[in-house]
Amino acid sequence: MSIKISFPFALLLSLVLLWPVSLLTACAPTAAPATESTAATSTAQTAFPITIEHKFGVTTIPSEPKRVLSLGFNDQDPILAMGVTPIGVRYWFGDQPNGIWPWATPYIQGDPPVLLNMPYGELNYEAIAALKPDLIIGVSAGFTEEEYATLSTIAPTIAQSDAYVDFGVPWQEQTLIIGRALGKEALAREKVAEMEARFAALRAQYPGFAGKTAVIASPGADGQFLFSGEQHERMRFLTSLGFVLPPELAAIAGDSFYGAISGERLDMFDVDVLIWTVSAEERQAIEANPIYQSLKVAQEGRVIWLDASGNNDLAGPALVFSSVLSLPIAFDQLAPRLADILRLEPASAAAETCAAGFHLFDHKLLATDPICIPDNPQRIIALDVASAELTLMTNKTLLATSGWLLRELPVMLPQFADRLTSVEDVGYPASLEKVLALKPDLILAVGGTSAGETIDVDQALAIAPVVVADPVIYNDWKLGAQFWSEVLNVPDLYVEMKANYDARVAELRAALGDPSTLKVSVMAVSTYGISLWMPDTPPGAILADVGLSRPEAQSLVGDAAKERYGASQYISISEERLDLADGDVIFYFTYASADPETTAKETAFIKSLEEKPLWRALNAVKNGRSYFVPGYWWRSQTYLLANKVLDDLFTYLAGAAAATPVLSGP
Repeated sequence: MSIKISFPFALLLSLVLLWPVSLLTACAPTAAPATESTAATSTAQTAFPITIEHKFGVTTIPSEPKRVLSLGFNDQDPILAMGVTPIGVRYWFGDQPNGIWPWATPYIQGDPPVLLNMPYGELNYEAIAALKPDLIIGVSAGFTEEEYATLSTIAPTIAQSDAYVDFGVPWQEQTLIIGRALGKEALAREKVAEMEARFAALRAQYPGFAGKTAVIASPGADGQFLFSGEQHERMRFLTSLGFVLPPELAAIAGDSFYGAISGERLDMFDVDVLIWTVSAEERQAIEANPIYQSLKVAQEGRVIWLDASGNNDLAGPALVFSSVLSLPIAFDQLAPRLADILRLEPASAAAETCAAGFHLFDHKLLATDPICIPDNPQRIIALDVASAELTLMTNKTLLATSGWLLRELPVMLPQFADRLTSVEDVGYPASLEKVLALKPDLILAVGGTSAGETIDVDQALAIAPVVVADPVIYNDWKLGAQFWSEVLNVPDLYVEMKANYDARVAELRAALGDPSTLKVSVMAVSTYGISLWMPDTPPGAILADVGLSRPEAQSLVGDAAKERYGASQYISISEERLDLADGDVIFYFTYASADPETTAKETAFIKSLEEKPLWRALNAVKNGRSYFVPGYWWRSQTYLLANKVLDDLFTYLAGAAAATPVLSGP
């Protein structure tokens, strides 16, 4: 078979396949369900007509489609998973009959689809019209508005949501959109739930995946190396298992689904796990590269080489597809290899050292040695705001917290005020006598190697397991939420929280147009002093997620900030240097306290500062773009508080409220 490959988005192909293509001889997965049983799992049919919203507007599907054309590069998989055989499939890569890979062939009913050779940007409208489709699906097609308009004259056409970059729609969203378009929404939800359950099972089986850094890479043009960004389905596979993309690489990729580094910066790939998608010749060249040879990840053998041709196994193409049908192959063939190179035992084996009903918990952000914790803890003492919030967002019982936090929580999270009336105050530091009387399953705290400020860990361990998180979780709400969701065994809650947050961020970006043109200053002002809050602080992480820029004085991180200021995150300045706080916009806040006397004192200090000439001389102040915001959430360390910051950004920068609601808890 001779197939033309000529994508203008060649960088995507470099991430997908730069390999010679040959006929795949591997067998279909033995666990693939028969088509009949698939159809039997859910017979509920959504009533037509059906409307689907997408980036180009709304498409109405008047009746159940009979001739479905798949123009997305991997949309055929979720279409087949819904029990529908498309009349045509767009060629992507490989040499599979009719463009269908072995994991999907058992789902074909009747005549196989026609294979369409239409590289990106080269749609053949006459050939498409000749197939007489009554529905065109292109969720993974990257349609332009012009292409969509033309296709819509042929048949109702489904494009992707504008909540994601082109080629960046998550497999869950892809499956649900296609299921709904086909009138099979209930079946689509079942399929998504099945795969998410597999992810959850693997996270439980290999808790050591959590927090490990990983990169999926391939060679690019001109000596560059490409890698999957956080909006790329391959990277989402790893992050769904608990892996993370190093922040410096995530920053390079930005809003794109991929990023690129020069050959001289190959050191940025020195991570816990490095996955290459390459040909045999490319592998040979990489292994001969002196910089690659110097990487610890290479020297210690923590590298996985994947060949998307599928000649050796299906792990490579399954990861490339990352569809509702290919994911089981990635689970079965790739996950064990990840565990093997990290020398991780399945939790069932590691748990032999723990009592029944407990498992060994280890995590990159765990501040202590691995610890046996309950499989399903129900009675929780949470001594920090992030763990307390996450507990409140579940059906688990928050028994107690520190006194200061118990006073602040009803102000920060008023939606939980009723539940907080039954929460006990164990003091600060926690009274072990009170802790013992409450009979907790689990105690949660944040500190160094001991959490002496909040509780005597050694003594408390005689009462219940104590999980102590590294304080770095305070730098970004996502770190704490993911960590505590693993501890409480509710990892799917974090997935929902992250997806909801990402959707709200995408909505704000769209409302702002180009957020990067706006330089946003963040500062804390109180009787304790004035400080600039840099990019690696809680609000700094949120501004970065939105894509907002920072003034040059507040753009430095790590060693660069230390070299200039002697500190990296919170930079103390005098009133004489308020010029460092200027920007297009200034958000400022003061010490948050439920104590009326403290609040009055801080408020008076703020008012006195606002009257001073140095403050009034700032451009943002003169332009009416300085905003005093609540310190309760601008010092944010949690999902709900981070979303309050987003609400402020919507109000002050976009002049509108967010349409996407925040998750509310049980």
